[in-house]
Amino acid sequence: MKKRNKHIYLLSPLYIYLILFFFAPIFILFIYSFWLKSSSGFIHTFTLQNYIKIFSNPLYLTVIRNSILIGLVTAVICVLASYPVAYAIAFKYKKLQDVILYIILISLFSSYLVRVYAWRIILGRYGLINQILIYLKLIKEPLTFFLYSPTSVIITLVFILIPFTILPIYSSLTNISIDLHEAAADLGANKFKTFFKVTLPLSKSGVTSGFIFSFVLATGDYVTPQLVGGTQGLMIGRIISDQFGMAFNWPFGSSLAYFTLFLIVLTVNLFIWIVKILKIGR
Repeated sequence: MKKRNKHIYLLSPLYIYLILFFFAPIFILFIYSFWLKSSSGFIHTFTLQNYIKIFSNPLYLTVIRNSILIGLVTAVICVLASYPVAYAIAFKYKKLQDVILYIILISLFSSYLVRVYAWRIILGRYGLINQILIYLKLIKEPLTFFLYSPTSVIITLVFILIPFTILPIYSSLTNISIDLHEAAADLGANKFKTFFKVTLPLSKSGVTSGFIFSFVLATGDYVTPQLVGGTQGLMIGRIISDQFGMAFNWPFGSSLAYFTLFLIVLTVNLFIWIVKILKIGR
């Protein structure tokens, strides 16, 4: 009992920090979502009008749907691209692990806006991709669909978020003992079978974590769609930001945020449930 109390005392600064700067703001926004905006401020009442407004205007549902789809596509691409990289770092290039991980971490320290603007230039009408295609004589005129479209948003988000999927997948792979691979080989399993029967099932936690990280961050992003998405790549984060900033309609912005959060949590739990019922490797 004394040890338990000691742990509580040691963790109390963390609990206080989370309550003050995480749970309290979330609770306040939740209360705001039931209020109404007036010309003089906010009407302190309890109403579902803000949530009803979301369903009454097809624009909000369409943007939320597109945001979740972009988040899902981004997360799937990130996981598929990250797994081979993490596998190679964990098992193939052990001597270069520190160097490769250092390079991956360096990308996280660079400015978020600089990376977005870099892709805006690369995907532009006179950007690197169009110039290469013209040089190879694959096209005669620059392609315009690369920029200001959902495709450009997904490409940019994948580039920005891929470290968040590589690291958890790599962490789960390093916890797999090489003895298990050797035991599988002794039992007659080839590399293909060993991967699907041993490696992949034991690394599902890293895949799940990487997917959740990239999906949540991609779905809630509003800077990238604003800079490279244009009107076609509009996402819900931009609308929520405008409600708090330009429109000063905090109650409706809060309701949009909570409704989107509900759908994100629902999607994440659905993904976890699907991973569980697949029973990979069993």
